[in-house]
Amino acid sequence: MPTKQERPSPQAKIVAPTLRKVQFGVIARKKSDNRASYPLLPDPQGRFAAIAARIIERAAQVEALSGGLDVDKAELKTLATPFYFTHGQGKLEVPTSIAVACPAGQVLITYQNRYGRLESEEPLLPILGHQTGRFFRQAFTLEIDGDKLPADHTQDLLEGLQELFGKYQAGDALKVREGIKPVTDFHTLRHTALTPEQNLALDQVCPIIAMVKVKAGG
Repeated sequence: MPTKQERPSPQAKIVAPTLRKVQFGVIARKKSDNRASYPLLPDPQGRFAAIAARIIERAAQVEALSGGLDVDKAELKTLATPFYFTHGQGKLEVPTSIAVACPAGQVLITYQNRYGRLESEEPLLPILGHQTGRFFRQAFTLEIDGDKLPADHTQDLLEGLQELFGKYQAGDALKVREGIKPVTDFHTLRHTALTPEQNLALDQVCPIIAMVKVKAGG
């Protein structure tokens, strides 16, 4: 007599734990860096490969020309900068560009109101001495723009922020990037308050960012 098969007992319903996630709102997600795999274009006669080879060769030539062009631009900017500071000495409105004429046309050297960031004020002290604070200031970021903090309460805010993070044992999460950069009106102030020699010395420490371009129309 066949034995009666027992029906399997129903398994207990498995409840998956809820996935705990934080919300990032408008913060941009980092895109995946997985490299795509592309299909190869059939090329039985090698025609496409020949074109591709020319593209690679000419791209290398363009890159070499671009490198040489960058060297020429940097050299021209360096040679023209002494004249820029001498010509702008004592002026409230300094021309934005200097023109260099040649038989083929003109090249403009445009001096922008943009400067790099220094790690500290030490290189500035031999040039500006006690006036350093007149021309440069401290700048920093703590995942927030330190330039937008109220100057009179910056220290209190920073100490409160450190205290808040310390309360949750998260002090290591705070990262600071500190540096020195010119004051807001430095670009004008330098021409009225400093000599060309001082401006040249400053340019060796904190170079002015300049662009070199060909003027259309010659």
